Amino acid sequence: MKIKLLLLSTVFLITCVFVYKPKEAVNLSKPPLRQYLNNIQNYELLRNISLADDALEMLDLDDYFYADYKGPDGKINLYIGYYYSANKAYAAHSPLICYPSQGWKIEEQQPSRSVNIDSHQIHYDEITTSLSSRKELVLYWFQAYERTNTHIVSNKIDMGYNKLMQNGEQHGFVRVSVPLINVSYKEAKQSAVDFMTAFYPHLIDFVNADE
Repeated sequence: MKIKLLLLSTVFLITCVFVYKPKEAVNLSKPPLRQYLNNIQNYELLRNISLADDALEMLDLDDYFYADYKGPDGKINLYIGYYYSANKAYAAHSPLICYPSQGWKIEEQQPSRSVNIDSHQIHYDEITTSLSSRKELVLYWFQAYERTNTHIVSNKIDMGYNKLMQNGEQHGFVRVSVPLINVSYKEAKQSAVDFMTAFYPHLIDFVNADE
């Protein structure tokens, strides 16, 4: 047990050194994120949503995409907050913190799960939330280059790994929300997974875009 703890502490220390050591600002020349997500097959973009100034200041985003789509089974919302530098590893927030602070009640939380999309695997968390008469199924995860995780600490370890592998420092937070209106949980979950299957390759294209 002591050996395992020592190894874990060593890995965590190395990760902290790579993620948090002082570094120059990272300047990327990536195209805007929305350029990759405005056109998704079988999904109509209904509107782009602008974040409030105080939210932008708090999240310290380098780029983001926040929009409503209409899919084969109804409305879906996608939010992606994106960062180009490991200096901003602190900025992304879990819905377990953000939703209650905005008055939403977390009614149910499922165990972490995963889904395979092409050659990629998304590890995600899932919650059911409500506010007044509104109710939503929310799937979310942290993205570090092409790696996904459901925990902030694990995501920082992924960022350290990516830096070691020279994959860069880019990372983000992804959230898919489906209204639970006149649909069952099973139908909403299938709608969310279908949408993830459709949009995720576009996100990977953005991640791998020339810098």
